[in-house]
Amino acid sequence: DLAKFLDGAKDGFIYFSLGTNVKSKELNEQTLTSIIESLEEMPYKVLWKFESDELSRKPDNVKLIKWAPQQDILAHPNIKLFVTQGGLQSMEEAIYNEVPLVVIPFFGDQIKNSKLMTAKGIAKVVERKPFLKKTDLKNAMLEVINDSSYKKSVKRLKELALDTPMTGLEKAVWWTEYVIRNKGAKHLKNPAVDIPLYQYYLIDVISFLIFITVLALSVIILLLKIVFKTLRRFLGKNYLDNKKLQ
Repeated sequence: DLAKFLDGAKDGFIYFSLGTNVKSKELNEQTLTSIIESLEEMPYKVLWKFESDELSRKPDNVKLIKWAPQQDILAHPNIKLFVTQGGLQSMEEAIYNEVPLVVIPFFGDQIKNSKLMTAKGIAKVVERKPFLKKTDLKNAMLEVINDSSYKKSVKRLKELALDTPMTGLEKAVWWTEYVIRNKGAKHLKNPAVDIPLYQYYLIDVISFLIFITVLALSVIILLLKIVFKTLRRFLGKNYLDNKKLQ
């Protein structure tokens, strides 16, 4: 059914997925409405990773899918665009498959990733604060699809990423043999492996800082007590002296 939908998208299709941590079904109503209306107005089919079978108004050109084989979808020849939240893995998969992006960042590294991909010329960012606007999302999608520079940039970025002296498998084999040749390659061993757990997790440093903080607070409290006691004695003495004079 999925293959039939993608193969039948002769004019191309858009893949919309916000990853696993951001649930499309949990978006606020205003944002969800903006997404639905913008996708409905696109002249392409849309595959939307949506965690529920229920959607208030599903456009005819949109297909919902709870789980998506993302690598296969991005590798499909009919894909035009990937709308993503900007997770690192999604970015890497998009670059590998030469798919330009529209990014709607939510939190964490997504914001930094989206800025980086924009600087590389392979993505257009759509801000969702104070709220996501339909026109912003629609215009961003059309721009990335129709402007060939995005496609050229992502293709160039893939070429740069793959232009290495060895493939990943060859590199793994070489380093494995290197470690064997050098009897465990102890000179490459991370010193952190041999340190005690309390040092690895900085428990000794944290304990020292807590001790210093408690000590400082204790000294401050003691000094305040001495000051208050001295003031009380001084004021009390003045009061008695005034009484005698009267």
